[in-house]
Amino acid sequence: MASFVFGWLTAAEWMENMEEMQGLAEEIVEDPVTNLWVPLVEHVLMPAGQIAVITLLTWLALRFSGKLVDRLLNISHFQQNRGTTLARLIKSTSRYVIYFIATITILDTLGIEVTPILAGAGIVGLAVGFGAQNLVKDVITGFFIIFDNQMEVGDYVQINGNIEGTVEEIGLRVTRIREFSQRLHYVSNGEITRITNYNRDRMRPMIAVTVPYEADQSLVHQTLQHLCENLSKRFAPYVIEPFSIFGVTNIGRDGVEYTLMAVATPDEYWMIQREMRKAVVHQFNEKGIEFAYPRQILAGSQNLSSLLSGTSEPNKDRE
Repeated sequence: MASFVFGWLTAAEWMENMEEMQGLAEEIVEDPVTNLWVPLVEHVLMPAGQIAVITLLTWLALRFSGKLVDRLLNISHFQQNRGTTLARLIKSTSRYVIYFIATITILDTLGIEVTPILAGAGIVGLAVGFGAQNLVKDVITGFFIIFDNQMEVGDYVQINGNIEGTVEEIGLRVTRIREFSQRLHYVSNGEITRITNYNRDRMRPMIAVTVPYEADQSLVHQTLQHLCENLSKRFAPYVIEPFSIFGVTNIGRDGVEYTLMAVATPDEYWMIQREMRKAVVHQFNEKGIEFAYPRQILAGSQNLSSLLSGTSEPNKDRE
């Protein structure tokens, strides 16, 4: 009995659907423009065309946004390193923005209500923000590092006093530092508390030279003065303040210490310091001036006892 009722209901529904389809077909035949083409255009073709246009515009925006950023930074006459840093950051951010706008626009075109999605995304974003405070801190710190011009791609820096190398990339979350040994460090921006930048405006190359006490100090000073004059002429394009003798900066157990210094452009800082040391060694060898080194005086037991008693061996002979 139950199977008979179920079959009867199914047949009734099938007949009803057939009647609806027959009525719809008759309406289309009577007025095909209104009942067929208008709904097809409004609900299928137009949304499909709009989605195709949005997809094309998204592709064009992704392709030309990078070129636009590069051109704007060139027009603004940014320094090369800073321009490279900002370009990478802006391109990365713009890609996410373009994808987000394209997705929201396509959903709205399909008739999906976007407002609840945005509201839900805001609530989820707030919850994620509370749960991922370190991530938010990294992003905010990254923005401040870039816009405060604390460091740029290509700068030689020291991070927190223990990581030293060349900046390869400054991202929204992490900064990459390449050591001279080619080890690559990934440092979270939120962990960066102190930056020492070796590529800002000027640097002071400075070396210390120690000579023995018995050396001719007048000859040493004259030789160093002549050396400073030669170095100032040799590196004139890179020197902001000429080479000079800072003076006797220490009197230690090994000898007298002189300090040579100058102010130069940061890119040539390391090279100038190496050349200063090389020039000092060359000049001292020419003038016969020795460098100070640790020395020890050895005394025999008889000499030591005479020194402690305040007498000398010749006096004993005279006695």
